Amino acid sequence: MAAREGALRLVQKVLSEQWLLDEAYRQEITDGPLRRLTGSDRAFAKRIVTTLLQHLGEIDWVLEQFMDRGMPKKSGPLRNILRIGVAELLFLKVPAHAVVDSAVSHYRTWRKYAGFKGLTNAVLRRIADQGLEKLDQIDPAKANLPDWVYDSWCSAYGEDVVSAMMAVCQNPSTPLDLSLRQGNTDEARTQWTERLGAEITPTGSLRLQNHGKVDQLEGYAEGEWWVQDAAATLPVSLLGDLANKNVLDLCAAPGGKTLQLAAAGASVTSLDLSSKRMKRVQENLDRVGLEAKLIAKDLMKFKPEEQYSAILLDAPCSATGTMRRHPELIHQRTPKDIAHFASLQAKMLDKAAGWLAPDGIMIFCTCSLQPQEGPELIADFLMNNPDMAIEPIAEASHPELAVFLQPDGSLRTRPDHWAEQGGMDGFYIIQLRNLAKS
Repeated sequence: MAAREGALRLVQKVLSEQWLLDEAYRQEITDGPLRRLTGSDRAFAKRIVTTLLQHLGEIDWVLEQFMDRGMPKKSGPLRNILRIGVAELLFLKVPAHAVVDSAVSHYRTWRKYAGFKGLTNAVLRRIADQGLEKLDQIDPAKANLPDWVYDSWCSAYGEDVVSAMMAVCQNPSTPLDLSLRQGNTDEARTQWTERLGAEITPTGSLRLQNHGKVDQLEGYAEGEWWVQDAAATLPVSLLGDLANKNVLDLCAAPGGKTLQLAAAGASVTSLDLSSKRMKRVQENLDRVGLEAKLIAKDLMKFKPEEQYSAILLDAPCSATGTMRRHPELIHQRTPKDIAHFASLQAKMLDKAAGWLAPDGIMIFCTCSLQPQEGPELIADFLMNNPDMAIEPIAEASHPELAVFLQPDGSLRTRPDHWAEQGGMDGFYIIQLRNLAKS
């Protein structure tokens, strides 16, 4: 029962208070009921919530079919108790008697709402008997995505691609990608593939389909690798030979790209607004034995003392492309958020362009699938910055990226890429060159 109590608290935080699931989980294992549980029970609680978020639209639709009068007003935790029950019954395949008993037991804590015990029992028992038949009647992508997201993605990518992305994002587990400190050598990749039981992705990351706690994996304490989704490694990989080049990494936390740049021999200045997040970047640098100059400051107020031969701007965004790993985000974002981020990204692009040395390269990227937070920004940016031009990414130079290449020479990765191996984050990446003469 304690695992379900923890799951209920997590759902309340994520859906009602807009917490990120990982942050809510860390808080609950520190100060909430999850701190009293074993590792397996904690994992079960998080698995319930992750499943619920991955299938939230389907779950709510099924509940509507079995609640003729709708959700009662002022019913407190009832909706989320039922959601947890449906997630367990229909997607985790937990036996009905265990699900119903646990759901009813919630009212020992929520005594004010004990009058809903009978309704909870009846609804979940009916769903246990007939719920799977109802699920067959709906399209998972259309059901689980907010209408505005579904419509924008269908317009940008087509219905078949949206369905394929949703299928990957509903996988029960997401693989873990690692970047090696000595990642540019085949010898290192082969060695760590064997030691970790990993596979090598087409772009060179190590991928673990099954793993335990990250900090207990071989090589973690020794700083041999860091966690970084394969898609997130691509921006730095475009910059080529970085030995002794001065590179500015903007909006740098959580720091994977800073580590990549430093490992490639660049002289890295890493900037991020959050001093707390930059502390974590420094800890990771220390663990892997790399160096970078870290600055906790607002990009819009930053005044560099020099121009940079390369700039990487991984701009703040809606992060809808990370839905595989963060299913809560798709339920927390709104169209206003997209407009806000797009406006901020445009300002950051204009600002950063002034810090790029003549003939320098700037990589702009976002982990968003929304066109407003990527390709739709570039035309205005080029109008405002006539010395800047798109530097098309050439398939001949990067054959491993061919599947991601767009007609203008930018890259678009999506969750359904490498679907059979677990997918990847959705990124938009474009390379821009400063044509000004020195």
